[in-house]
Amino acid sequence: MNGTPRLDSERDQDMGGLASLPGLETVSEQLAGLVAVLRAEQARRQAGMAVTRPPWKNLVFTGGPGTGKTRAAKAVTRIYTELGLLMFGHLREIAALDLIGTTLQETGALVAETARRASGDLLMINDAQAWYGLPDRGRHLLRCLYKELTDSRDHSHDHSGGQLAVILAGREGPLRDMLNANPALAARFPAVINFPGYTAGQLAAIFATLAHEAGFTLTPDAARKAATVLAQAYADHGSGNARLAVGLLHQATVSQARRITTAAQSPDPATLSTIDAADVPEHVHPRPTR
Repeated sequence: MNGTPRLDSERDQDMGGLASLPGLETVSEQLAGLVAVLRAEQARRQAGMAVTRPPWKNLVFTGGPGTGKTRAAKAVTRIYTELGLLMFGHLREIAALDLIGTTLQETGALVAETARRASGDLLMINDAQAWYGLPDRGRHLLRCLYKELTDSRDHSHDHSGGQLAVILAGREGPLRDMLNANPALAARFPAVINFPGYTAGQLAAIFATLAHEAGFTLTPDAARKAATVLAQAYADHGSGNARLAVGLLHQATVSQARRITTAAQSPDPATLSTIDAADVPEHVHPRPTR
């Protein structure tokens, strides 16, 4: 990594990595402003200008399960790492409930230890709205997080590569209410990105994109059948959860694997990587949750 500021075309390519999944184009657009601020800060450093208060890198992702938050967090991790803002460049995920101790002191210790372990990486705290359901509305825990974020920036001197970067992820209403009630912490999260969920058409496009990423080719009939099945699943669930597309692809790949491994003759290379309509089931079966 040479730290040279990237050209606009390179920047677009970086953000395009996020926009490549249908339905996340607007998320990419929302993130572009923050990334531009970070690139400008990097350019000032490289020009020899003193930057005593680097911009915050923390984000808030709002939306339900299966709306693309983890995939977007992975893209942000790549961008931050390429900019030299993360020393190690891993995405670490933790459930918000795992930071709640049985005492105030234990909660503080859990937050401090998690922050220490995540320094230099991107920490994504899932279901952060759960803190708003605590008796104190999460105020103690949020004060602990505020302290860790502030100490991390104040003690980071070499291009903020070891600085803690956090994404708070959860459902929009309670998460916004919690941040509105804690304006000092909210100021450390300069962007709130909403993930609205996917349309039926976007679910079909996600299915095709994920199949391609897995090395498969869809026949036209398979693509049409998948779109029909996902449209019905969308109507049944009343929401655009990408896990519907993931689940359908899993079922299709299992069917395809059974078909080619039980064939009387060894399949040719094209057949090995093709999903046809017979491989796509009539319904998306729910997958067990952990």
